[in-house]
This record gives sequence, structure tokens and C-alpha cells, in this order.
Amino acid sequence: MIKTIKLFFYIIFLFSMNLSCAQDKFTYREVPDSFVKTMDISSSVNLLKKKAFKVADILPPNYKKDGSEDYTIYLQKAIDENAIVLLPNFPLLVNDKGIKLNNNSVLLFDSSSQIKLKPTDKGGYAIISINNKKNVSIYNAKIIGDRNEHLGTNGEWGMGISINDAVDVKIYNAVIKNCWGDGIYVGGKNFSTNVNVIGGLIDNNRRNGISIIGGDNILLQNLVISNSNGANPQTGIDLEPNTQQNKTLNVTLKSILTFNNKLNGLSFYLDNLKGDMASNNVQILVDDYKDFYSTNGMSYSNRKSQTKKSLNGNIMLNNIDLKYNAKPFRYLYNNSSLDNINLKVTDFKSDHKDNKGIVTDLQKFSQQKIKYNQ
Repeated sequence: MIKTIKLFFYIIFLFSMNLSCAQDKFTYREVPDSFVKTMDISSSVNLLKKKAFKVADILPPNYKKDGSEDYTIYLQKAIDENAIVLLPNFPLLVNDKGIKLNNNSVLLFDSSSQIKLKPTDKGGYAIISINNKKNVSIYNAKIIGDRNEHLGTNGEWGMGISINDAVDVKIYNAVIKNCWGDGIYVGGKNFSTNVNVIGGLIDNNRRNGISIIGGDNILLQNLVISNSNGANPQTGIDLEPNTQQNKTLNVTLKSILTFNNKLNGLSFYLDNLKGDMASNNVQILVDDYKDFYSTNGMSYSNRKSQTKKSLNGNIMLNNIDLKYNAKPFRYLYNNSSLDNINLKVTDFKSDHKDNKGIVTDLQKFSQQKIKYNQ
């Protein structure tokens, strides 16, 4: 009888474990083409093409057009010696050293251009780096990472485009997929300034679609960020400073769709911006934002602290529409606080059965600005 009871509980345990695994399993969803928006930049691109150096002119004789040969050194040489560079109309393979853009760089992708990363075992890389540079523009980028062929298991920092302590960066109509970490990373030891990412699709990256660690005047507009899965926080757009040195989050999100991200569509993880100084600023505007199918539509964390200076600034949520979420709005910790941040919410809706309760909770939260060490 005892053996029978033990066997019964063992079967129940296996069933519960299998059920848990089934619930945790991620299912990729194709983004409908009609959801993806691109900015009409054809006239600007055509003018730039006339001035551009063609990378094909510097490739070795009998070069391959199937992305099977590593041409990193040729592409970097073209960028180092020319302000405006046009990629060839076929895929180029680059290694994990990546491509580094310079001050006043313009990188143009043609209709069939693509940069593919050669599989690596490195836990961190940047396929395109913009570090401590000014006045950089990238048009119609198509970037493919190595997550499906990655040679190692460690790390989560393989970036499609990495922007660190940079100023005046514009990225138009980027398609970035399958990176070991984030599609786009914006931050630095301190923060980046005047970064615009407009139009395009950021899909199936292993950590986040876009991470903003620190930034002043950052604009994300007309983007679809989808299917982020594999390494936490598995989020479409993650606003998450690393330290107080990142200083500021001045970010505008306009006409954004996050779609089927494993954990969150959009997250505000603000805790690390706190410190000994009271000069931290949060200015976040989210306007015309939709999430479909992510486990949590939006997630918020700013833990109360009796020792660190509070945050201040504004978060404005306008025209929010969340559908097919297990939880439309999640407070990551029970002790989440606004501190001195003013929260204003207008036109918030979800298809959740308790939508009125969610709106009421947000209204209550906006009135509970808890002050510390003022």
C-alpha cells in the first residue's frame, strides 16, 4: 500500500513538472507583414548612394555572394577610409570582432544587403558598434545574429547594434534578428544622447529586443519588437539602468508594437538609477503603444529604499492597448514605488476581464508618491 501511495505521488510530481515545462515553453509567432512599418527615406538614400563608396569595389577577386566568406576586414577598411559606405547587394559575413563605425559615418544597406555574424562562442559581441562617436546614420539595416548556430552557452551580451556614450545617432528601418543578446543596446558608462530608431522590426533576439540603459533624448518610433526569448529579462523594450552613473532616462516611445515577447512587452526597471545623489531624472513618454501576446504587457519596478535618494521626473502613458496578456500590467515587487515620479495615464485599455481594476490600480499608484531622504 505504501509503495502504491509513493508511486501515485511520484506520478503526480512528474505530471506537475511536465505541466510546468509546458507552461514555460516559448512558442514563436510570426509577425504579420501589415504590422511592420517603414519610413520612406528613398530620396535621402538615393542621394547618399551617389556619394557613397561601394564595398564591392574593395572585396577580393572572385568574391562570394552567399555570405559564406568572412569579409570583416574589407568592410572595416571601407568604413575607416570613407564617410559614406554602401554595402553590396548580397549578404556579407563578419566575425565576432564586428564592425566599428566612426564619427560622421553613414552606412547604407541596399535592397538585398545583409550583415550576418559568423557563429562564435563568445558570450558578448557587437555586430555593429557605435562607441563614443558622433553623427552616425544607418539606413535600411538587415542584421542577422548567430543565436541559432551559437557555439557556446555562456553570456547574454551579443548585440546587433551597440550604442555607448554616443551622440546624434539615427537608425532607419532596421531589421535585426537572432542576436545572442539584444537587437539594439543603448547606454554606455554614462549615457547616449540624441538617438533615433525609427521604423523596422527587431525579432527573435535572445535577451531583449531593445535595451535602454541610459539616454537623453532617445526616440523609438514605428517599431515592432517581437519574440524576445531565451535569457532574462526576455522583454521587447527594457528601460533598465545599470548604475547611477547612467544618470538619466529621457525616452520617448511613439507608435510601438511589442509582440509575443516571452516575459514583458515593455519594462521599467528603475532601481539601479538610485544612489547617493539626488540629481537622477526620469522623463518617459509612451504614446500609442500596443502589446499583443507577451506574458506581461508592461512591467514596473522601482523598489523603495530608506538609504538611496529617490527618483524624480515624469512617466506619461497615453493611448495604451494591451491584448492577450496573462497580466497586462505587472508590478514586479510588492514594494514598488514612484518616489517623486509623476505618473499620468490617459486612455489605457486591455482585453483583460479586470481592465477597470487595472486602471484603478494605476490611478492609486499614481497618487502614492513615497518620498525618502528629502
